[in-house]
Amino acid sequence: MQKWYEKYPVFKSKDLYLAGSSFAGHFVPNLANALLDDNKQSKQSKFNLKGLVLGNPMLRKKLDDIAKIDFFFSREMINSSLYNEIKKECNAIDENNYFSSIKTTWSAKCKNLVFEADLAAFKTDAHNYSPQKLFDVFRPPCAKTEQDLNLGKQVPIVSTEVDMCHPLRVQFYFNLPEVQKAFHGNQTNLSYRWKGCFTANFKYNEADKDLDMLPALKNLLQQSIPITIFSGDQDGIIPIEGTLQHLEKLAEELNIKLTKEETWNSGTKEGGVKYEFGDLLKFLTVKGGNHHVTSSRPSQAFSIFSNFTINWMH
Repeated sequence: MQKWYEKYPVFKSKDLYLAGSSFAGHFVPNLANALLDDNKQSKQSKFNLKGLVLGNPMLRKKLDDIAKIDFFFSREMINSSLYNEIKKECNAIDENNYFSSIKTTWSAKCKNLVFEADLAAFKTDAHNYSPQKLFDVFRPPCAKTEQDLNLGKQVPIVSTEVDMCHPLRVQFYFNLPEVQKAFHGNQTNLSYRWKGCFTANFKYNEADKDLDMLPALKNLLQQSIPITIFSGDQDGIIPIEGTLQHLEKLAEELNIKLTKEETWNSGTKEGGVKYEFGDLLKFLTVKGGNHHVTSSRPSQAFSIFSNFTINWMH
């Protein structure tokens, strides 16, 4: 980023916002803290960091694995008997002592019960269960393949308002020879086709996934960096129930009170629920949004950035 500013100095004085979704709940706060540390040490021009925006961020993964069950139960996707049994059997994490170094080993019974909940929630069996459904619990996943597009078959929009086959279309598009030629891609003539990062070629560091990100967020808030977090209410991977619990814990550690809880609107439509913790931390749920709100509810995502991030910080 320093090199980029050197090449494009006109941006040095501009306000800087960092944003991302999902696993960006790890690397965006860490990057923000790195920039602030550099500001303290460097004699050169400063990074003019004005705020963070995080969508459905991974903050405390082990707790989110259990929050999925709260999500299912709150939407009547599983019954109370199964819910209570899971909560009793899988109660293996102390929220007040959440460390990645403390290995959480779910019992075989816990794992079986959670899988049973997945099948019950989506009214399916082990043979037909698709984990992809957790990213958008009320819309069916894309059932087509890239081969369908290669053969010229029509791939319809799978669900109202949201094209669940969009990632597939992107993968098909970037493999067109004329497209790769236009942006000077694949100049070494690789023997395999380009694929998006969510494939077998992309590996998360499992230990990193379990890191507690509240200390990173806490450090930013203590340096008066505003943070806006938003989450789609149809996301079963990182459900709003877990994220709200994490932020309540963060506010408690900083002795910040929940100062406002109200519905928010995007144009003439109800956007969701807005929670404000003090002056620097906001959490907004997005009605009808999935794990990727910017794709499933783009106008609401833009409204959050323009109305609750930029305007709020000015």
